[in-house]
Amino acid sequence: MLKKIMIVTALCTVFMLQAETLELDLETARKIALENNPSVKLAREGVEKSGKQVIETRAQFFPSINIFSNIQHAWELATIVMDMPGSSFIIPGSPFGLSFDIPIEMPGGKRKFQMGTENNIVYGINYEQLLYSGGMIRNSYQISKFAYVIAESQLKTTEQSVLNSVTSAYYSVLFVQSALAVSEESLQSAEENLAQVMKYYNVGKSSRFDVLRAEVQVANMKPLVVSAKNNLKLAESRLRMVLGIPESIELIFTEKLDITYSDLTEKSLEELIEIALSSRPEIMILNKQKNIAQKQVSISRAAFIPKIALGTAYQYQGMRDDFDFTGDDFYKSFNSSISISIPLFTGLKNNSKYQQAKIAVKESEHQAESLINNIKLEVKGAYYSMQEALEKVQTQEKTIEQAKEAQRLARLMYSEGGSTQLDVLNADLAVQQAQMNYQQSLLEYNIALSNLKKAINQL
Repeated sequence: MLKKIMIVTALCTVFMLQAETLELDLETARKIALENNPSVKLAREGVEKSGKQVIETRAQFFPSINIFSNIQHAWELATIVMDMPGSSFIIPGSPFGLSFDIPIEMPGGKRKFQMGTENNIVYGINYEQLLYSGGMIRNSYQISKFAYVIAESQLKTTEQSVLNSVTSAYYSVLFVQSALAVSEESLQSAEENLAQVMKYYNVGKSSRFDVLRAEVQVANMKPLVVSAKNNLKLAESRLRMVLGIPESIELIFTEKLDITYSDLTEKSLEELIEIALSSRPEIMILNKQKNIAQKQVSISRAAFIPKIALGTAYQYQGMRDDFDFTGDDFYKSFNSSISISIPLFTGLKNNSKYQQAKIAVKESEHQAESLINNIKLEVKGAYYSMQEALEKVQTQEKTIEQAKEAQRLARLMYSEGGSTQLDVLNADLAVQQAQMNYQQSLLEYNIALSNLKKAINQL
């Protein structure tokens, strides 16, 4: 039994340890970012909200039907005062068996009459339908649909931006890892050189000056390793922040910094610009904003047009001076009406709104022109940066080979007395610099490629 408990405990520990680590490649990082990033979540909520707004505006096409009820108590009834003129008349006595007539005198003066009852109850159902609004409802509905497309395009824009940020942060981590490896390799090379110099010094083949130079070289390499380790921690923290994962999770990277080949390198700048102008969501956003502005012109124009509405009510009303209502106290009424509202004067408010809407259309046209120019410039910048970085990668690959061969020859010649320790140190430094330049060019290329993909909406 104890053995089983120990096995279960061990398995739980393993699973807990596994939960503290995350194997990560670029594709996994992209998926995590799209799932966890707050900006993407906010954009998704915006799409859902716009969808609900479409339903809201569509409801204006349908009638509104409401059940209503009202209870009213009059603390003091309304009184009507009337001036009554005096009058007199004679009532014949014969119908009553009298042999004489009866004269009646009614004095004049004010008469007061109370209107209504103290308690009134009304309940029923009413129906209202806007029959004609000059196109206001139709245009409002179309605006809501345009707004929904804008929200979807904004989501795509946000996703592209987040993916670009994740890609840059991911490759930055791989670069710092490579830089750390280069620094550690350089430190190891410096230590090996120091060991060789000490060996030669002990047999009289090297001077004390050579030993000091080799020791200084080792001392100079150690801080670079420490700095690279710290930079790696910072780079991983930045990546965690973009991904939305806690610091407690250890990241295990399954890829190394390398060149990412893409068919985009084979396309011309003109082709890339054409792709960008046909696929960038920002252009879709601006087109729909222009459509909205045009519909706003129509809505503003509709403010000058009469509105026609239909109303129908079916109700019961009961009136008593007390609250002892019975079914006999209620009376039914059923009526319909058509109302027309004609705007005559609004202090030039409607005209001002109409002019503002027309200006908004022109503004959207200017914004479209500016956006197209900015997109072209963005594509050009990313394209030239990618081409430059690709050329650097190809050049630095050859430079590393040459630097390593020079390092080998310098050490060989030093061992044979044909060169100085300074030549060896310079050769070591050249190898380190060539390797760092190569890693830097890889980083620049991958980031430039990511920027280009974002510029043409293909991340």
